Amino acid sequence: MTIDLSRPTGRRGFLGRLAAIAALPLIGTGFTRASDKLQTPSSPSPDDVWLRTLTRKHRVAFDVEKHKDGHALIQGNDYLNDWRKSFGVPENEINLVMAVRGTGIPLVLNDALWQKFDLGEQYGITDPVTKTPGTRNLFTASNVVPGGLVDADASVEALQKRGVLFLVCHNTVEGAVGKLSKAGLGTPADVRAAILGGILPGVHVVPAMVIAFTEMEERGVGYIYAG
Repeated sequence: MTIDLSRPTGRRGFLGRLAAIAALPLIGTGFTRASDKLQTPSSPSPDDVWLRTLTRKHRVAFDVEKHKDGHALIQGNDYLNDWRKSFGVPENEINLVMAVRGTGIPLVLNDALWQKFDLGEQYGITDPVTKTPGTRNLFTASNVVPGGLVDADASVEALQKRGVLFLVCHNTVEGAVGKLSKAGLGTPADVRAAILGGILPGVHVVPAMVIAFTEMEERGVGYIYAG
């Protein structure tokens, strides 16, 4: 089943969206965590280790194309809560994948990268407490504060502990390399090495998210546009 959080779409719409993703320019898991079975590679590979963890009764991927101040993380938390509260379905029967691409990439980068590359300024993410561009990952457990962009239950680590798998697109990494190097924040080689070394633990790099979406659909994983 294909669902769009912002507008209705069917299978044809899903396939159309995949085609649109492919055409985009590169702009810059109590329960055992699915990510515990994975290791973040220093470079992408077409393995299916992450894909083979998606064996639970209910399986869906959130397309996190934009950071939208953590909107997808909040929706992910609500999604798990609604299954439990409304349908009595526990988290160990749900596979939720956060497929991060486009301007969503700051969600899965560590504090050092936020500081080094001015990610708050570069990606338009304002710290609601300081009212200035964020200088640390505002979506991780250690940085969540009252009045912040997300609550503690919607932090990346909190979702991972509940079984949520995070993917990031290597094409998006390359887009970020181009964006940040053009901003004078380092050579492409240096920026690339820094980003690949600063992805949050448990986040799996896939070569191309459009292929990841296809592989998931072929295995019965639903799709929700959450970007």
